[in-house]
Amino acid sequence: MNMRFLFSFACLIAIATMGSSAQPSSSETGENVSFSHTLFTAVRSCIESDKTMIPKEEMYALLDRLASDSKIVESGSDDQREKFVNLQRCIGHVLACSQAVGEIQELIGVIHTPMPAIPLCARPQSDLSGLLDASIRHDPKKLATVLSRAQIVRECLMKGGSLYIAYPKGGFEKRTFEQQNIYREALDRFPDRLFDVTLTEDVIPPDLIGATYLFRNSDRQLFIFSIKARQANDIQSQSEWGLWFGPVQDRAIAARVNEVFNYLSRAGGPDLRNAIDWD
Repeated sequence: MNMRFLFSFACLIAIATMGSSAQPSSSETGENVSFSHTLFTAVRSCIESDKTMIPKEEMYALLDRLASDSKIVESGSDDQREKFVNLQRCIGHVLACSQAVGEIQELIGVIHTPMPAIPLCARPQSDLSGLLDASIRHDPKKLATVLSRAQIVRECLMKGGSLYIAYPKGGFEKRTFEQQNIYREALDRFPDRLFDVTLTEDVIPPDLIGATYLFRNSDRQLFIFSIKARQANDIQSQSEWGLWFGPVQDRAIAARVNEVFNYLSRAGGPDLRNAIDWD
């Protein structure tokens, strides 16, 4: 049986069941706790079901921390990429599956990076060597985080999500001719769900490089997932990595949302606070 099908099936089963070691956030109450707990259960099952995903124990620990604290920020080398980006991959997959089964009714996001997002500049399972820093091209574990995201981003779009790709002026031209064509192909394939946005700024502040997703559960409660991470072709010896997850009423979540969208709106980018019903 296809491993990709098994991975998706495990996530769909987990979404409908309970029983994770991850604990709900102390800042959540009522239906928020139930939805978050179910989602984290599914994410943990996705980690368990994918035999190639590593480092599992570090990812479990990161997931447990995110379940009890809506904000995690760590400083470190690019070795942090594996656990942060692989967890982003699992959360993205669960959000797509949740939307497919009706647990999520709206899903909209923006990838805010210096150039068009790497996953959309490469075909799933294609050769990404031209896209990546040398330290990633020669590290199979890190390379897997980018290959998988190329699949997950398209999966979210196919299952009904909407996505904006925001980058500073000149960012598109920094991609190779082939990468530009693949990106255009993705835009043509999802004309009503994938949107290209060139910002008026020359650079994105390092603290704002990443991606932010807004989504509603079946009870119409609004949640946020955001990640801070450098692109895989912009490796630094020391960087900050961050994750935010929780209801929009959470103070740390609201601060991240406002920081991201205040910048994007000033730079001519999308303000998703206006694209989704905030009430």
